[in-house]
Order: sequence, then C-alpha cells, then structure tokens
Amino acid sequence: MRMGFRMPTQIVIGAGCRAQLPTLLAGHQWTRVLLVVDPGLVGLAWFVSLRRLLESHGVHCPVYSDFSVNPRIQEAERTAEAAWSASVDAVIAIGGGSALDTAKAAAMLATNPGKALDFVGCDLFPANPIPLVALPTTCGTGSEVTWVSVLTDEKNREKVSIKGVAMFPAYALVDPDLLETLPASLLATTAMDALTHAVEALVGRRANPVSDALAVQAVALVFKYLEPLVASAGGDADARYHIAKASCLAGMAFGNADVAGVHCLSESIGALFDIPHGLANAVLLAPVLRYQCDELGERLDYAAHLAGLCDAGALRQGLPFLDAVAALADRLNIPHFRSLGIAPESFDQIAILAERNGSNSSNPREMHAADYRLILEGLAAGS
Repeated sequence: MRMGFRMPTQIVIGAGCRAQLPTLLAGHQWTRVLLVVDPGLVGLAWFVSLRRLLESHGVHCPVYSDFSVNPRIQEAERTAEAAWSASVDAVIAIGGGSALDTAKAAAMLATNPGKALDFVGCDLFPANPIPLVALPTTCGTGSEVTWVSVLTDEKNREKVSIKGVAMFPAYALVDPDLLETLPASLLATTAMDALTHAVEALVGRRANPVSDALAVQAVALVFKYLEPLVASAGGDADARYHIAKASCLAGMAFGNADVAGVHCLSESIGALFDIPHGLANAVLLAPVLRYQCDELGERLDYAAHLAGLCDAGALRQGLPFLDAVAALADRLNIPHFRSLGIAPESFDQIAILAERNGSNSSNPREMHAADYRLILEGLAAGS
C-alpha cells in the first residue's frame, strides 16, 4: 500500500531567516539549547554572530561539533550525552547532512535509553525526541524536512537508518545566504545531491502525487539555477534562493517517497570509503538512471518536459533527461568514478551492501547485487 504525504515541520525559506531563531525559541521558552554544528562552521563570522545573538537573548547554547562527514553511530551517541548532560530544551542543527543527521539521532537518543543500533528501523523508540530546529548550510541534504537519520556503523562497515514520525524537525529555517560561503565544488555536489533526491522520489515505487509535484519543481529549479550559482561562487542571491528552495522541496519529496538505487550505492560507498555523500550521488546519478531507463523512461520524459529540456511530444524513453544530467555533471566538473580510487576488489562488497539497503525495494526495477556490480564495472571501464 502506498502511504500518503506527511510534513509536520514548519518551514521558513528566505534570505536572513536565521535571525528569526531567538523569537522562535522564546515562543516555546526554550532557553537551553545544544548547537550541533559542522566543525568547519564554528569559526565563521556568521556563526559567531548567530551564537552571540542567541546569548544576547538569554539563551544558553553550548556547541558540539565532534562528528565526521559520514557521522558514526558512536558520534550520535556522544552528542546525545552532551544534550542530556546539559539538560537542554531543544537541539539546533546547523550544517549539512552530517550535522542534521547527527542531531536528529542525538535528539532521539537523549530521551530513549539505549544504543543507536537498538533503534535502527522505523518508529522503534517510545519517547518523543527533544525538539529539533534545523538550519541547513548546504543545498543538498534535505534532512531538515525528513524523518530519518542516516549513520555509519563502523563495525559492520555499512550505513543504517533510524526513522520515526517524531524525528521530523519541529522547524526548518532555510537561509539561502548561508550558501554564500560554500566553495563552488561543494555547491555543485550538494545541489546534485538535491537533484538525486528529486529524481529518485519521482521515479521510485513509493512516489505519490504530492511528492511528484515537489520533485518536478525541484528538478526544474536545479537545471535553471545551479550553473549560475556555481559560476558566481555563491554570489548570485537569486540563484542561492532558488537552489536552497529546490533542496528543501526535494527533501520533502524523497522524505515521503523514498530514494532508490543511486542512494543504495552511494551510501554503501560512503560507509566503506568515507566519500562525501553528495559527491557520491553526483557521480552515480546518471549511470544508475541509465541502467534503469527501460522502467522509468516515461517518468523521466515528464521531468525533462517540465524542466524545459525537451518538448512535450519528444518522448524518447528518458534519453533527453539522462543526457541532460550527464552534460550538467560534466559542465560542473563533477569527477569521474575512477577518480574516487575505489578498487574493483571492493565491488562485490559494495554491491551486496547496496542490495541490503533499506531503499532498494523502492527502485523502479528490481535490483540485485549483480545489477549494482554491473553498474560499478561499467563505471570502472569508463562507460
């Protein structure tokens, strides 16, 4: 049975909207918060100013930033301990997917005794998490509007997902101005991550009419505004706004319709080789779609038409869209798979993990380890 659409997070999208944070906290009388912040942001002027703003409004806000680009389960557990020991009223996640996923898991673990692995699955925790406010600083994660935290299990070398309806952030403040400090390469890979979210939500088996509407809008925005944003090194305010919006729309889409094979591979590669998630998705998007194009051509033709990539009558089994994605990746200088340094000896392990991924069943066609291995072999051969 297909599930309906759910979005309990209250969302604000607009330049400078992070300044609303003190008013938001005061409205709930949240005076003690844990700031879970990407390590690279702690010294930036805008973050220092934001923390001072909170403190000037009487908010006690210790900072926690001890986590990796692919956050580990132990790091989420330590973040939960920090939240619990500080007796916080709320958790504020500031950063990309690593910060948001760490914070979401920590907010849940702080109110539910046990280890992170105890809650892998869906709605396995009895107590509501500490309220979470999310401020994304990249244009790809979408985690500010989803109910899942993806963590790396180092012992088993795989990524695991903790899901729960109560894990949706209470608020998401999507401030496009926070993208201005990102390097062009990170703008490109994280926005390609957003494109991946939108496309996989659109073509997957759990798509629904609302997620479709959000996904196609996100696709159109990425194709129109990503290159101007990268060319301006984040300086184009109009492009910043539309790409930040696209990322959030794509997050709402896949948060309700799931992702598929691209993520199955990228999460496996990320767990084994610690490659950034957005980069892996950017590299894999076109090849995985091309492998599945027989099953999703009509949906991709629909997306291509709405994105202005082809006329309504030019239905060619997704080829215009696939070609457009590959060409966009080339223009953005997304590296080729072979540059990631993944040895062919690892392909079997990657493929097995991809088949075991919780999103594998959402693929538009049935995918097994052998299918994923064929994709990897093709990439290694340069095809």
